[in-house]
Amino acid sequence: MNLKSSKTILTIMNVLFWIVFIGLLVETGTLLFSYVASLFISETATFKLYKAIDLSELQNKDVIQYHIIMISYIIMSGLKAFIAYKVVKLFGILKLEKPFTQETTKFVFDISSWVFVTGIFGAIINSNVRWVSKTIQEINIEWNVSEILFFAGLIYIIAVIMQRGTEIQDENDLTV
Repeated sequence: MNLKSSKTILTIMNVLFWIVFIGLLVETGTLLFSYVASLFISETATFKLYKAIDLSELQNKDVIQYHIIMISYIIMSGLKAFIAYKVVKLFGILKLEKPFTQETTKFVFDISSWVFVTGIFGAIINSNVRWVSKTIQEINIEWNVSEILFFAGLIYIIAVIMQRGTEIQDENDLTV
């Protein structure tokens, strides 16, 4: 793959990540608005939350669990949007002519850390949702934690390789 086609693919990926970022922001905003509407405007908002999630029974039986699940759902969506934003920022600093820099390596490590945090948070949410589904109300919310943690590990490996590439590039720059 030559440099020109790589730049084209990265430009397309940059546009796609902007679309993903905006979509996740809209999703987070919609969830937040639905949650606030269910608290202050009308309880009927709990019947038709985002993606047709019905938590009305949960709100009537255990309002604390309702708040925990809604807030964790909003945080999880916000974390995904934040990770997409970090990737968009990475495209802004990445230069294919000299890709191995301290700044890009730090960004990739940051993205890996945030994906790992999102995976752990998703595992905690999933265990709470399973408990609520068994005891209070069946809820069809589940995050693919194993996939999130898999990608956190994959991104971490790429970050380690980039760190070694940065070290080699810095050594070569010093010898010239």
